[in-house]
Amino acid sequence: MAKIDFSIIVPVYRSVQTLEPLFDGIKSAMDEMNASFEVVFVEDSGEEDPWKELLRLKQLHADLIACIRLSRNFGQNGATLCGIDEAKGKKVITIDDDLQTDPADIKTLIDFQNETGADVVYGKYPEVKSSRLRRVGSKFVKRLFSKSQGGASIGSSFRLLDEHIVERIRFHSQDHLFINQVIGWYTLNAQFVEVSHNPRNEGKSGYSLWKLMLLSFRLIIYYTSVPLKIMVMLCILTAVSIIGMTIYYVYFQLETGSTIDVFMIAVLAAMAIISASIAVFGIYINRIYSSRVKKPNYAIKVKI
Repeated sequence: MAKIDFSIIVPVYRSVQTLEPLFDGIKSAMDEMNASFEVVFVEDSGEEDPWKELLRLKQLHADLIACIRLSRNFGQNGATLCGIDEAKGKKVITIDDDLQTDPADIKTLIDFQNETGADVVYGKYPEVKSSRLRRVGSKFVKRLFSKSQGGASIGSSFRLLDEHIVERIRFHSQDHLFINQVIGWYTLNAQFVEVSHNPRNEGKSGYSLWKLMLLSFRLIIYYTSVPLKIMVMLCILTAVSIIGMTIYYVYFQLETGSTIDVFMIAVLAAMAIISASIAVFGIYINRIYSSRVKKPNYAIKVKI
């Protein structure tokens, strides 16, 4: 049986009303290009209403829709990984369920990939209003990963993945696998094309500022050695400072005969750095433990 052209992966989190118009938009775009496709919906909230709506759509379009229900909430990244693993298409497109991304822009991704031959094409959204802290934090994390991964850029969740990148992701053995970061390990040929970004029609974003901060922390811990490098630099600076303070302490005593407990201050500073270093080492040891345990990124409850 010949492979279909495209698998469109849709992680579903508490959305109900947007699912049918999203599918209709996807179908319209793919029919316009005369491309064979499937839509893989991965329900990740554990709620009944989204799953019932997916079952209804499956009855209407049995040959074009695959429905997967996870055993609990694993997050957007875990749900997307599940869809990629189950996809039957040569190429994979991932898109959110909230209709903020117009499904008609799927054609934009495909046309751009055909023109450029890129391994990955990300949809680039226009600038949207957000808090200054959120904007600064986002730019910092993206710049950090760009430098740590040899210039690889971090894109959005609306993306087209070429066949060989899909295979790399499937066989990449790591817990806490973040798709965009892993893509950066396997290719620098990632391109960006501007797409539209619509207001949210239903519910609100599952990524609060606090959740985004936690996600950024996890990304830094699991995909960079930045904390270790910071601790190394602090330890070096502390050692130099202690040597300098000791020399000054000896000089001060020789010149004045007075006593200042600089040594105790240096000891306390060194203990603080050592404690922080041990904490960071503990985090990385936990990473080694997690990789040995092989905690799954998702678990399927139902697949139809």
